[in-house]
Amino acid sequence: MEDLLLYLTNGVVMGTTYALAALGVTLIVGIMGIINFAHGEFYVLAGYFSALFAQGAGLDPISSMLIAVILVFFVGLAVERTLIRPTYGDELYSLIITFILYIILQNAYLVIFGPFPSKPPNWVSGASNLFGLFYYGNQRLVSFAASAVLIALFMVVMHKTWLGRVIRSVAMDREMASMLGVNTARVNMLSFGLGCVLAALAGVILTPVFPVTPTVGVGVSLTAFVVMILGGLGSFSGCIVGGILLGIVENLGVGYLSSGYKHLFGFVILILVLFFRPTGFFGQKQI
Repeated sequence: MEDLLLYLTNGVVMGTTYALAALGVTLIVGIMGIINFAHGEFYVLAGYFSALFAQGAGLDPISSMLIAVILVFFVGLAVERTLIRPTYGDELYSLIITFILYIILQNAYLVIFGPFPSKPPNWVSGASNLFGLFYYGNQRLVSFAASAVLIALFMVVMHKTWLGRVIRSVAMDREMASMLGVNTARVNMLSFGLGCVLAALAGVILTPVFPVTPTVGVGVSLTAFVVMILGGLGSFSGCIVGGILLGIVENLGVGYLSSGYKHLFGFVILILVLFFRPTGFFGQKQI
């Protein structure tokens, strides 16, 4: 029972961060209709930035995190404006562009930062006794809390604010939104930037626990895509459920079988879900 609770706890903690990263993919797909192969690279970039500012500039971890996320937001805006916008209307071309961007960024990280793991200092230290059965790292608990708060904030923004209504209106009917005066090109750019921010937030939250390397991004992207498909294309709520489910399945599989098959467990669940429910848990055509 102790082991089971530990695996479930770790699954929920990891799954919440998975969901945070996957929300960025869902936002970009829902608004722009493109698959961003380089999504995980923004996670890595934020991780490197936070480590660089904390260790090189001597900033505190929170300031380093905020600066890293802001910088990634502007990088995302620049990528959309210069690389993605010219591909609108050609999904295959945009897919190729983001795949090339993924390769370029991964190799750039290798050249600039080297192959060795990099991480900023932990926000907190020590461990807490959970359920009176086992000790769990405080950094992971703080990471879970931060991810949960950010997900809740994102959902409030998307469903309760003017900005969220504008973004969702473009997702539902781009032409009608344009006729009503919405600048859809600007919404696209902002949505891509926000999608990158969600990946960056996941990066700065997890990097103190799991150091980044140049090749981490591809795993992050694949995990985010799996979560998005599990939850259903265009569903923010589905992303949250899919992320937690994937986190639990992976940790149960690692705990009772082998860590060598960690990513395989997620794809097995994905195949089963698609077989019985092709649209995912909360699949819908709009967000």
